[in-house]
Amino acid sequence: MDGCKKILVVEDSAVNRMILSGILSEKYQVLEAENGKEAIDLLKQYGEQVSLILLDIVMPVMDGYAFLSAVKADSSLSSIPVIVTTQSDRESDEVAALSKGAADFVAKPYRPQIILHRVASIINLRETAAMINLIQYDRLTGLYSKEYFYQQAKTILIQNPDKEYDIICSDIENFKLINDVFGIPAGDRLLMNVADLCREFVGEKGIYGRLNADQFACLIERPASYTDDAFREASIRLTAVSPTKNVAMKWGIYPVDNRFLPVEQMCDWALLAVQRIKGQYGKYLAIYDEELRGKLLREQAVTDAMEIALAQGQFEIYLQPKYQLSCDSLAGAEALVRWNHPEWGLQSPGEFIPIFERNGFITKLDEFVWDKACAILKEWDAKGYPPLAVSVNVSRADIYNADLADILTKTVQKYDLQPARLHLEITESAYTENPEQIIKTVRHLRDLGFIIEMDDFGSGYSSLNMLNQMTLDILKLDMKFIQNETAKPMNQGVLRFIMQLARSMNLSVVAEGVETKSQLERLREIGCDYVQGYYFAKPMRCGDFEELWKSHDTMAGAETANQPPFLTRDWRRVILVADEDPAYRSAVRNTFSNEFQVEEAADGGGVLETIQKFDKKIDAVVLSLTLSDGEGLGALKGLQRERGAWNVPVIATGPADARLEREAFRIGADEYADKPHFQESLYKKVQHAMELAKARLREQTLKTEAHRDYMTGLLNRRGLEAALRELRREDAPLAVYLFDLDNLKRTNDTYGHVQGDELIREFGRLLHTHTRAESDLLVRYGGDEFVAVMKRMKSEETALQKGEEICRAIQEFTLAKDMRASCSAGIVLWNGEETFDGVIQKADKALYEVKSKQKGGCRIWKA
Repeated sequence: MDGCKKILVVEDSAVNRMILSGILSEKYQVLEAENGKEAIDLLKQYGEQVSLILLDIVMPVMDGYAFLSAVKADSSLSSIPVIVTTQSDRESDEVAALSKGAADFVAKPYRPQIILHRVASIINLRETAAMINLIQYDRLTGLYSKEYFYQQAKTILIQNPDKEYDIICSDIENFKLINDVFGIPAGDRLLMNVADLCREFVGEKGIYGRLNADQFACLIERPASYTDDAFREASIRLTAVSPTKNVAMKWGIYPVDNRFLPVEQMCDWALLAVQRIKGQYGKYLAIYDEELRGKLLREQAVTDAMEIALAQGQFEIYLQPKYQLSCDSLAGAEALVRWNHPEWGLQSPGEFIPIFERNGFITKLDEFVWDKACAILKEWDAKGYPPLAVSVNVSRADIYNADLADILTKTVQKYDLQPARLHLEITESAYTENPEQIIKTVRHLRDLGFIIEMDDFGSGYSSLNMLNQMTLDILKLDMKFIQNETAKPMNQGVLRFIMQLARSMNLSVVAEGVETKSQLERLREIGCDYVQGYYFAKPMRCGDFEELWKSHDTMAGAETANQPPFLTRDWRRVILVADEDPAYRSAVRNTFSNEFQVEEAADGGGVLETIQKFDKKIDAVVLSLTLSDGEGLGALKGLQRERGAWNVPVIATGPADARLEREAFRIGADEYADKPHFQESLYKKVQHAMELAKARLREQTLKTEAHRDYMTGLLNRRGLEAALRELRREDAPLAVYLFDLDNLKRTNDTYGHVQGDELIREFGRLLHTHTRAESDLLVRYGGDEFVAVMKRMKSEETALQKGEEICRAIQEFTLAKDMRASCSAGIVLWNGEETFDGVIQKADKALYEVKSKQKGGCRIWKA
C-alpha cells in the first residue's frame, strides 16, 4: 500500500467517507478527514505525497471554501488538484468552487465509474504537467532549459516581426577552476547569481535560459546601444559574491537580422563572438559581425540551395564497385551522392554532407539515395542482369526516425525488390551514441530482411560486448585504419584478429579505401572477403558502372558472388491468435491477413513459444481465456512476465462473464471481447488496443528522455535520483566515482565547443565500455563531471584499480597534436546508509586532493 497514490477525502459524513473509500481503496491509499482543519493537519504531514483531494463544501469547523483558500495560498500545497463534491446542483456553487481553485466538480450521489475516471484523469494531468515543468526549466537556476528557450525564442521572434531583437550569450572564464578549488556548491551559487543577473538585465523585455554548465542565453529587445561598462559592472557584481574574487564574464551578441534562422544557430554565433575575446583582459563584450558572418555565408548558401537542388535533380547517384577477393569478381556497389550545382559545379560530399547532418536535411537526401538505388536495381533486373546488391548509407538522424523501417520497406516494395538487395551501412560511431536505440532499430531492420553493414569499423571505440549484441551481417573496415595498419608490420596482427573475430560471428568483411597493390595483397593474405577503393575504381556514374559490369569477365557469376545470402522473413506486422477452436483461428486469419502476418497457437505453451520466436515483433495477441486446463489465464500471466512482450496489447476473448473479465483486466489484458462476436468488432478492439500500446510506449519514452542526458545518453541528475531509489541492499557495497574531465574548458576555448562536446561524448562511451552498463549507474552529473555508481564492489583496492583503468583509457583520446584528454576521480565506498549527497561531498574532497597535486589520477576518500 505504501507505493499507492494517496487521495485525501474531506467529508463530514462518515457514510459518504465510507462510500468514497470503498470506491477508491482498490487503486489508491485513502486518507480521511471530517472537516477542513483536520485535512490541513494531514496535508502538513503528507504534503505533496497526496495526489488529489476530494472535498465536500458544507462542513463544520472549516468549510470547503475556506479550505480551498488556505490550500491555494500555500505554495507547497497549491499544486495538489481538488475535486469538489456536493449535493447541490446549482451552477453558482460549481462556479464558486472552480473560481477558488477546484479542478473539477462532481455531484452526489456518487457514481463509482465517474469518480474513478475523473480522479485518474486529473492525477494523470498533474503528473504530465509536472514532467513538462521538469523538462522546460533548468533545475538549478529556474531559468528556461536550453531546448525550451530555443522554442520560446522562436515563437517570440515570429510573433513580433516589427520589433528588433538580440541574442546575448554569456560564458564564465575558468569556471571549472571555481568548482575544482571551492567545490560544486560554490560553483552552483555563482551560477544562480548569473541567473539573477539575467532576470534583472532582461526584465520584461525578453526571456532567458541556461544553455550549458556556465553558458546562459537571453533574447532581448534591442536597446539603443551596448557599452562595455554595463557588462563590466556585471562581472564586478559577480566577483563580489564569488569566492575566487576574479570572475571574468564574457558576453557575445548576435543581432537578429534573420528571425527565421534556428535559434540554436543564433546562440552559436553569439558564442563565436565570445571566443574572439576569451583571454583578453578588460574585454567583456563582442558582437557577431561581418568577419564572422563571412565564415558562415557558404554554409548558409548551401542550406538555402539544398531543397531546390533536390527538387531539380541536381543530386546524382554515383556507384563505387565492390570486388570479391576470392574470385576477383564484381560483387556489388556502394551508392554515393554527388551534387552537380548549375553554378558551383560538382561539389565535394565533404563540404555539404556535414552541413546536411547538422540541419537535418540528410534524412531527405538519404531517402532520395535509397529510392534511386532501388530504381537502378529494378532497371538492371528488367534488363536481365544477375541480381547485384547495392549498399546505401543510413545516417544517425535516420536511426531516430520512428518511420525508418516503413520508409525502407515501402521503397523496396515500390520496385518489387527483396530487402536484402539493399545493404544498409550504419557508421560505427552511431552505435556508441545510443547503443540501446541502435541495437533495437538494427535488429528490426535485419528481421525485415535488410543486410546490415557496420561502416567505418575501427574508427570508433565499440566494445566487443556491444558488437556481440548487434545483429550484423558485414563489417566494413575504416579507410584510414586499412591504410595505416597494412603499412605497419608490427601491427598487422590487428587485422588478422578482426578477420578471426568476424569469422567467429559469421560476418563478412569489406575493406574500403584500398589504394595500393600491397594493401590488396595483405588483405587477400588474411582472408578479407570484399574490397573497394581507388586501386580498382573511383565512384562513377550509374551508366559507367553498368558498362564496367557488362565488360567484366565474371558477370555471369555475380549471382553466386552476392554474399551474404538473402533473408526471407515476412516483413509484415505479426498478430498471434491463440484459441482452442480451429474455425475461430481461421476466421481471425481471414480478418487480418491483408495487413498482418497471422500466427496461430492452440494452447498456452504455443503462445509463449511464438512470443519467444518472434522476439518483440508481435504487434498484438488475441488470447482465448478458455484454453484447456486454465491455460488461458496462465498464458496471460506468462505474457506479463516475458520481457519481449511487456507492451504487446492483449485482447482477451471468452464468455460474457463479469468475474472472468475483471480477472483478465487485473492480470493485464487491454481489451475483452465476449464470445460469440463479429470479426468487425474484434478488428476495432485490436486497433484500439494497439493505439493504447503506442501511447504507453510514448509515455515511457518521454519519461526516459526526461531522465537522460541528451548528449551522452547517460543518466542526468534527475535520472540518478530515480535510479538511487531502486538500489537494493544486496547491491552494496557500492563504489561511487566522481570523475572530472581535466581539459574540457581549455578544449572549448582553444578548439571550440564541437571538439569539447566530442570529448564529453567520448567519455560517456568510455564509461559504457569499462563498466557493467546494464547494471551500474552512469551519470553525466554536470558540464564536465560524471558520476559512476558501481555495484557490489568488494574492496577499496578493486575500486581504485577500476578508476585508474578509466583514467588511463581516456588518455588514449587525442584532442589535438599538443593536447591529450585526461580525467581525475574521487572515489568513496558506500554501504548505502549515508545520504548520497554526503557521499558526493566526500568524493569531491578526494577529487580536489588529486587535482591539487597532479591531474589525471584517482584517490579513495579517507576520513
